[in-house]
Amino acid sequence: PLWRSWRAILAQGGSDSVVRLGSWLIGGMAKGAAAAAAALEGAEASLAELVDLEDYYFGPDKDQKKKNAAETAVACADTALTCAEKPTSATSSKANCIKGRALSYLVGQERLAEELLSKALKLDPQMVAAWNALGEVYWNQQNYAQARSSFEQALELCGPNAAARRWAHDMPSVVYGDVSLRNLSMVLRAIECEDLEKSNNFAAGLQRAKEATVLDASDPQNWETLGNAYMGEFFVNGKRYEELNKALIAYARAESAYEKLGKRNPFLHLNRGEAAKFLEDYDLALKSYAIAKEIGAAKGGDEYDKVSELVKRLAGMVERKGDLKAKRLKELTAGLPAGTCTLAQLRSKESGGKSVGARVVSILDRKDRWNPATCLQPGCA
Repeated sequence: PLWRSWRAILAQGGSDSVVRLGSWLIGGMAKGAAAAAAALEGAEASLAELVDLEDYYFGPDKDQKKKNAAETAVACADTALTCAEKPTSATSSKANCIKGRALSYLVGQERLAEELLSKALKLDPQMVAAWNALGEVYWNQQNYAQARSSFEQALELCGPNAAARRWAHDMPSVVYGDVSLRNLSMVLRAIECEDLEKSNNFAAGLQRAKEATVLDASDPQNWETLGNAYMGEFFVNGKRYEELNKALIAYARAESAYEKLGKRNPFLHLNRGEAAKFLEDYDLALKSYAIAKEIGAAKGGDEYDKVSELVKRLAGMVERKGDLKAKRLKELTAGLPAGTCTLAQLRSKESGGKSVGARVVSILDRKDRWNPATCLQPGCA
């Protein structure tokens, strides 16, 4: 079969492997629709490799690996267009979509990616993958209005069952609306607007993220987006701590789903560390930042050091009793309500069911200035 021959050629490696593939397909050994399908399969495989590199690879040669995978995807797609004298509309739309998606992962290629994806949509306006990819291009350009429009168009095409064709007429495949929903959730939370509209956008973004997990509970990016949406809800709409606890639950579901795929995402752990820090669960925060650093996010190490230093400061303040003089300490404790106990009594189980009496002695400013619109997001290039 052609796909076996295609894999054998690419498996030989080398910078000219794509050229040899094209020569094999065009040079008389394979022609027509079958050859185009084989080339498109190669393009899809290289695109999948590129997406994997973008999301889960953090080695020093990441940019070069991405460039190689993108060039292979584009070359295979171009080969598919030259296998037949006149490629079908379905082949042309799919090839242009693949090329546009591949180039969208390379810095400086956003405009060309936009042109190719627009061309694919002109050939097939119902191609959901192209609408999603175009929205991601606009997202990377911080053109959130256009990104929102693209994701909403993709979602509309998915219909009431939130499922639609990924590619086109003679190449059936299914894509689910959860991708459009989670992308829309991210965009809604990124749009700059007045406070009331922002509040509504964050609430709507949370709802879209919830809907994405309902459609596909096995996709870790859906759960990660939901966790980020709960974080945004906490900071924008009321600061209810239950939202942070829900964010941690969503992040735990995301981590479990990633493990099942054999993947790890440092951004998940960075965001979980932020949620844990605001809940003052410093143990979880330190663990999360350490994992993020281990995976490859340098910021994880910086945040770990900040939390570690904060914990040391807190422990020191407690040990020194807030640096209070004996007279001031006596004044503070004298006004405590009757029927309270000390921490020492609580630890020794001598409290007799009484509550601990407390007074605010001093406040340590963690200097946290978290911006919910810039929460590290999964999925978009």
